[in-house]
Amino acid sequence: MPADIMEKNSSSPVAATPASVNTTPDKPKTASEHRKSSKPIMEKRRRARINESLSQLKTLILDALKKDSSRHSKLEKADILEMTVKHLRNLQRAQMTAALSTDPSVLGKYRAGFSECMNEVTRFLSTCEGVNTEVRTRLLGHLANCMTQINAMTYPGQAHPALQAPPPPPPSGPGGPQHAPFAPPPPLVPIPGGAVAELRGSGHC
Repeated sequence: MPADIMEKNSSSPVAATPASVNTTPDKPKTASEHRKSSKPIMEKRRRARINESLSQLKTLILDALKKDSSRHSKLEKADILEMTVKHLRNLQRAQMTAALSTDPSVLGKYRAGFSECMNEVTRFLSTCEGVNTEVRTRLLGHLANCMTQINAMTYPGQAHPALQAPPPPPPSGPGGPQHAPFAPPPPLVPIPGGAVAELRGSGHC
């Protein structure tokens, strides 16, 4: 009889109650633990966004450059970015050329802006410690050379002011001298270095 009582007590649900009460729930993750666990997922999404953007960029740049996409199906990511940078620079030069052709004062503004940037770099290098002397000298020399080129810029077909011959006298007519109608200057063409070069002997971009 005692054995039966012991067997009943061991199988009783009341006896198992303390075990269930003693179990503690899992602690919530801290913010750092949550970020650490979600980092692989975020990285995967970031890479997917980059690849999707590069794919769209590849399609756009090949269409803009009139290139056959079938021949450039395996472009590397670096190639896509380089082609995009070159294309944007060409667009920027074209916009500058159009602006200069419609508003000659743009050239003066361009010179003033470049001069201000050069002065700011010079002021920064004069007060910044730890800059290599050779690097500082080369940088300032390069900027001074660019400034000289910009100051010497003229419109196509127009010689440098120091070398420009005096204009011929206006033709005479029955009513006195007749002045030729004013013609707007041809546009400037930017060079790859960022300055604007003369396109001599041509009146188009």
